[in-house]
Amino acid sequence: MTSPIRDVLQTLSRHAQTVESSLLGVVSLEGGAPAASIAALRQASALRPAGEDGWRLHPKLREYLQDHLSLFSAFQSLSEIGPRITQINLLWTEIELVRLEADADTLASLSTSVQMAVFDIADSMEANLLLLHLLMSTRFGDVRTLQAKKSQNRYYQQQTALLAGDLARLAQAAERIEREASERALAELARFLRRNLLARLTGWQQGIAEMQTQIRKEIFSIRAVEQQHKRLARMDMLLRQQPAWRGIEADLSGEIPDFLLAAALAPLQAHVEPLDSDRAVRDELQALARALPPRAPQPSQARPPTRYMRIIDPPRAPSVTPAARALERLARQVQDSPGGVALAAWRLTDDDALSMAPGVWLVFAAMALRGRRLHVELVRNAPADGGHFAHTFSDAVAHARASVAAPAPAPASQAA
Repeated sequence: MTSPIRDVLQTLSRHAQTVESSLLGVVSLEGGAPAASIAALRQASALRPAGEDGWRLHPKLREYLQDHLSLFSAFQSLSEIGPRITQINLLWTEIELVRLEADADTLASLSTSVQMAVFDIADSMEANLLLLHLLMSTRFGDVRTLQAKKSQNRYYQQQTALLAGDLARLAQAAERIEREASERALAELARFLRRNLLARLTGWQQGIAEMQTQIRKEIFSIRAVEQQHKRLARMDMLLRQQPAWRGIEADLSGEIPDFLLAAALAPLQAHVEPLDSDRAVRDELQALARALPPRAPQPSQARPPTRYMRIIDPPRAPSVTPAARALERLARQVQDSPGGVALAAWRLTDDDALSMAPGVWLVFAAMALRGRRLHVELVRNAPADGGHFAHTFSDAVAHARASVAAPAPAPASQAA
């Protein structure tokens, strides 16, 4: 059983764009608001009538959203830790001077002041990180224009840069004071700095670095949006100034412009197994081919009768390639060798076969011999590191009959 409150919250979540638009002003169907969103929000009592065709956000819901946006101002400043770092350096200088005079009470008071300053720095840093996370959740506060958003991004970029610089200065000062305190027999102060300052510096620096990354992403996205707005404005101005313009008319009689050329496809890679095929891919290709529209018939053009003389070329003998000659010799040797023939080793003994690359020869010979009803057994390589199946082969052995099995020869070349 669903709760009414849950249904209302889900409705507000599904139609958040319309809720945001109604927070800024009156929404209407003529203004582009979806009718389904208005009907759903009206049913949830989130919208109220505003005139004849407009709708406004519920006053209490508007008040809640305004309170949420005004939790932080658009330019909320971070807590500075620079004066505290200067205070710690000055206190440590006084501690060194008082230690030489053997004034235990003043030394204890100065150590307490250093501890209080460290606690203040820790509180300020925790508050700064919490504030930055909350600001990121509300997109840095309530801004309404693109220029205000750009100014806000630059402001927080400077704030986080200053805070990151103070953290780097704090790390140097804390390491120096902790090292010198350990050397001067102030073990309690050194242990306090290690536990309450040095151990937390890395987390603070990582948090500030993450915030700086998010702010840079915001700045980049705003620049992209601004560039798109400029292009849309220029196109809008062009269409308003030239309403009869039909678009870009390119002259294709010469060299084709680059913007009209299609992007180059990714390079294809041959499969390592010649006769391997995927049934799902084949079925999908067949379905796509059947779904193609029929080719439109070309209208026949009547040509005037012309006088011509029929010339019959004499038949030519088909040319025999080196690969075909090598394949014939290989097939005869396979028929005469009951123990089988290793294709890679046989290639080294034939001049025509040497004219082909080792990988091309293995694929060509394996497919051709299988087409002649001869048995070809692939010599597969070992699986890759961490794998369980072999996907490449280095040689193949051909037999006259499928029932004859021969030991696999040593790999002679890498096919794929």
